[in-house]
Amino acid sequence: MSAKDSAHAAIDRLPDGATLQDAADRRALLAALEKGRRDVREGHWQTQEDVEKLFPSWTGK
Repeated sequence: MSAKDSAHAAIDRLPDGATLQDAADRRALLAALEKGRRDVREGHWQTQEDVEKLFPSWTGK
């Protein structure tokens, strides 16, 4: 599905009273989800255990 088709589909699924901001938020969410799926397909991911080991370096603890 092209980006244009995806945007149209996202807008079509919004309720009638949706705002432009609602549409933008929905599209941003769908883009983030697609990026995450692509990262996983390309092997760019870590287990929860690996991420938990990184917490101290992020928080300075």
